[in-house]
Amino acid sequence: MQSFDSAEIQARHQRLQELMKASGSNLDAIIVLNTADLYYLSGTVQTAHLLVTPGEEPRLLVRKVLERARGDSPLELIEPLASMKDLPERIAELCGPPPWRIGMELDVLPAATYAFYSGLLGEETEILDASRLLMANRATKSEHEIGELRRAAEAQRLLFEAVPELLGRKGISTYELQNQLDCRARTLGHCGVIRLRGMNIGTGIGTVTSGPDGALPNHSHFPIGGRGPHVCVSQGGSTSPIGDDIPIIIDYLMSLSGYHSDCTRMAVRGTMPEEAAEIYEKTRELLRFCEETIRAGSIPSSIYEEMLSLANDKGIGDNFMGPGELAVKFVGHSVGLEVNELPVLAPRFDEPLEEGCTLAIEPKYTHPSWGVIGVENTYAVRADRLENLTELPEDIIAAAD
Repeated sequence: MQSFDSAEIQARHQRLQELMKASGSNLDAIIVLNTADLYYLSGTVQTAHLLVTPGEEPRLLVRKVLERARGDSPLELIEPLASMKDLPERIAELCGPPPWRIGMELDVLPAATYAFYSGLLGEETEILDASRLLMANRATKSEHEIGELRRAAEAQRLLFEAVPELLGRKGISTYELQNQLDCRARTLGHCGVIRLRGMNIGTGIGTVTSGPDGALPNHSHFPIGGRGPHVCVSQGGSTSPIGDDIPIIIDYLMSLSGYHSDCTRMAVRGTMPEEAAEIYEKTRELLRFCEETIRAGSIPSSIYEEMLSLANDKGIGDNFMGPGELAVKFVGHSVGLEVNELPVLAPRFDEPLEEGCTLAIEPKYTHPSWGVIGVENTYAVRADRLENLTELPEDIIAAAD
């Protein structure tokens, strides 16, 4: 069954071709290899090279598996690539003889792979970075894509409904709660793969932390660290039993069709400490501010600065988005086929948000004794508002009796 119809794929290619022409890069072609980009532009994740030029029909050259790619993709030109030695000839069929200016995903392409293609395509070929063009093309989502995020968010609602019963189990640890929620997510249809862009950036389906273990910073690019089950992971829940009257943060990604919805809620066994509840309410107020002010045309870097200022005004600025100087430098990120898409609500992102961007906004605060406290929803940017796709209660979740 095809994930995208021909009209959806054609619109994506037309937009990418327009970006190629407008960029002034004078690219003869882009070779798409990265799984998320390949799926977005072809509808398949089979091993292949997708050749995109400024004016010709895209051509999918499949190494493995041809028949599956033809079944997955609505593209017209899907052909086998029997040998990598044939790739220059296929490029010449579209672009004419070299010299060529070829775009590739240099933000994620390993150096050894770059060297291989450089040698294969020859001295007359200049390989340039096309990653920004590809990510800009994916930044604005169609209504079909937003619908897939909405479906994922609905499964997230069902996932969080399982928390009270699981949290009521005697002696359960954050790591075991995480394991049980992972299992529940799979039974709800989670595809089991979380895609992030970049080197050494990885995460599981979700993260559950609590107390001092949850306050531990780590190497990750996320505002939640955690002790983790082992030093080789150093992230997420630990095997210590969850204590009573201590905040628990539950941050989960749901993906039913490759599109990631991101949501965070707070829970507790017993009673949430009054100060912790006040901090949580302040993070919710920050989220309400975003809902009231962000729309198409808003500037991501300005949103970031406004959120930092508001956090300071509310008395949670010192450990906002992480402990002290280890705080991450964003308050929200775009989500789609990858969790860390562009644009980001962060410094130096000065281009206005476009209608159809999808953002996960996550104001969070790290307390040394209680761990991370905060909230997160996934939104679609509309012309006049933010549309909340994760419409599930933000009340603190209590353990079942």
